[in-house]
Amino acid sequence: MAKKRKTPAQPGQDWNAPAAELLAELPTDRDELLAAAVAAVVEIDAAIMRGDGAAAEAASDRYEAVIWKMNGGTHVGSMADHDAPGQVIERHCAAVPGDVPLWGQRGQFLVADGDMRALVEYEAGYGGPLGAHFQFHVIDLDRPFISETGYRSHFDTARGCMTVDEVARGILAAQRAEKKRPVMVEASYRDRLADAPLPAWLAGLEPPARREPATVLVPPGFVLVDVVLPSHRAFIARRWAAEAATKIKAARAAGLNAKGKGTGPERDPASPEPTMTCSTVKADDAAPAEGGPVSPETTMPSSGAESCSIARNDDGGPADLVEFKPGQRCEIVSVHHPVFNRYIGKRIIIVKVHPDTRQVWAHDDRPITYKTNRAGRRVVDSDPSCIQSIYGFDQLRLIT
Repeated sequence: MAKKRKTPAQPGQDWNAPAAELLAELPTDRDELLAAAVAAVVEIDAAIMRGDGAAAEAASDRYEAVIWKMNGGTHVGSMADHDAPGQVIERHCAAVPGDVPLWGQRGQFLVADGDMRALVEYEAGYGGPLGAHFQFHVIDLDRPFISETGYRSHFDTARGCMTVDEVARGILAAQRAEKKRPVMVEASYRDRLADAPLPAWLAGLEPPARREPATVLVPPGFVLVDVVLPSHRAFIARRWAAEAATKIKAARAAGLNAKGKGTGPERDPASPEPTMTCSTVKADDAAPAEGGPVSPETTMPSSGAESCSIARNDDGGPADLVEFKPGQRCEIVSVHHPVFNRYIGKRIIIVKVHPDTRQVWAHDDRPITYKTNRAGRRVVDSDPSCIQSIYGFDQLRLIT
């Protein structure tokens, strides 16, 4: 049910402008415009569910007309930032997390295909509310998924007489069927995702989400043992393992709480809102660096490795001044594109600071892992410091 392309208006007119009679029907008050957007979303979903394409397009035009009017008579810049009218309206019309959204309504929900479960983020795609963008996130890290990274993005269109979750379930099943063999989440992604908490509304999921990492890191005071036992004795070993896992989890949580003490509330990884952002004390005309991991080969600023920079929390005063310098640990709080959402919440260690470009070079905050080679020697298996990426100051929250 893709939207038809509109015929351009006469020369000198804004071809992207809604029809004059449509604009005349809209209120001028901001709250009333937001209410009109909600009503348009409800009409879009009702029309799609009864298979009425013309009515769905008419309601979609009203939704876009609300954005156009709130944005001062243009669509240019309507989705530019958090406070842009397009994003304000999208958040206002969003569904309650965990509930299946209406067509044209952003939301998060759970779908399953057999034993494969996925957290789905849905939003309007290209072409307005009749377009659809589905993002699938793995729930159980030790089970097959449709992507080795634990994430898959899919663009589609609204489908008549089908709900959003029915379409999402069909996409999940179709992409799973395309695989010639079960696809497991790669160990590096599994380790990273194991430390990323799921949204709060999934806390009561049954059975609970399986989020164990692929790499087992044994903390001090514990020993990893491989043992083969008769069935009548195995239950004892399983009980010990369960008790040890509980203690390790509690110790790890205590360590994280100690590190994060005073840094504010935890962030929901599926939410677009960062808990805290940082900015330099330079003039406001300094352009922020774009987010997401960048290959170290793409650019190399000329500042020295021991440089540092002063930054402040946006919601704080002089007492909240912090300093970026090599060796510090930070948490990623924002990215420049939703495709990099999986990096939000990841912790990194700064290697170099470049105040002139408001960027840092950093690697993942993970310990070095070792293995035993064929000669029986203990050698390095993975050293996170060998892979460094570039992050902007505004993307990071200082931890230590």
